[in-house]
Amino acid sequence: MIEFKRNILFLGTTDYGFELSSSDKNKFKELNTKLNVYVFTYGLEEKEIDFQIVKIKYLKRPKTIIFKYLKFYFLSIFKLNKFISDNDISIVSAKEPISALSPVLIKLFLNKDLKIIIENHGNFKHQLIQQRDSFFISKSLFIIELITKFVFKHADILRGVNKQNSEYFKKYNNNIQIFNFPAWIDNSIFKMSKDNTRKDVLFVGNIIKRKGLLFLIESIIPFLKQNKNVIFRIVGKKENKKYFLELKELIKNSDLDDRIIFFDALDQNQIAKLMNNSKVLVMGSTSEGLPRVLIESGFCGLPSIATNIDGIFDPFFTNGGTLVFDIDSNNQFIQNLEKVYFDNDLWSSQSKLSYNLSNSISGNGKFVDNWVKMIEVMDLSI
Repeated sequence: MIEFKRNILFLGTTDYGFELSSSDKNKFKELNTKLNVYVFTYGLEEKEIDFQIVKIKYLKRPKTIIFKYLKFYFLSIFKLNKFISDNDISIVSAKEPISALSPVLIKLFLNKDLKIIIENHGNFKHQLIQQRDSFFISKSLFIIELITKFVFKHADILRGVNKQNSEYFKKYNNNIQIFNFPAWIDNSIFKMSKDNTRKDVLFVGNIIKRKGLLFLIESIIPFLKQNKNVIFRIVGKKENKKYFLELKELIKNSDLDDRIIFFDALDQNQIAKLMNNSKVLVMGSTSEGLPRVLIESGFCGLPSIATNIDGIFDPFFTNGGTLVFDIDSNNQFIQNLEKVYFDNDLWSSQSKLSYNLSNSISGNGKFVDNWVKMIEVMDLSI
């Protein structure tokens, strides 16, 4: 058992901003009940802010994507080492394998007594290429593979989100401990509102090829033309501009500009409101870890339709309110959409299942408890 609060550093390029969102405040408040929390990330300028519940060191974010990766992963090791030393940090959690390189080097060559956690939220190499669509990244896969092999030899535990994706990394270190649990979900924001009229279809996620939006739009066009009171709302950052323009052209040619509507990334309160105004959430991903959007939608009692892939089939189909279809199966998608949209009894059943699953895996206090349990497992394995 952990008898005192350990100092843990979260290492990754998540953009928290210089003012924490209400959801981030709630996350760090929960973690701070049992851990002293630190973050090393990017910001608009270099600075350090102590929010009392978390201390964040911001590096100035470069403008070019290539230098962004080079600076964070390879060129900031001495600043990272100083932040670790100044704050007596004993545990570093890297957001993915490449982020773990600097702490591993610090541990090996600067004689730091560090415990290193590598986080995995899916097939990170596949996701990195499709997320950024970068020629530089695709040509660096050999180096990425070498770094991944190296860091896994010296990491202490893998924090995953589902068994299938986590077991993949055993090929780098067959003896590494694995501990799986979901990402943070703020259920004070994502909660069910029973007073809303639900009629629309919703997608939430980045506008990238991996999310399968081209398939979703092509598949849903006939449904929208037959059901003229339904709007398909798409919420997410336009990470791949070329792909976004391709989607817009498809919508324009279908004469559905006023029925398929894009929203830029919204805050969580706005997303929760849309979830409570929607009747079905749809996903077309070809790769996922344990998609937090399905947990968020579950807290809002929103049934979903998603691809039959690892991280979705179990637990969201087996235990939750998600119907699944094979990748690129237009017929299965439409059949599931029509079933859950028009069958009120099925909709109510799926809504209850989705809420119960979300509450069981991400209810109050479960996030920090999972972190503490993982650290205890890591300590016992030494």
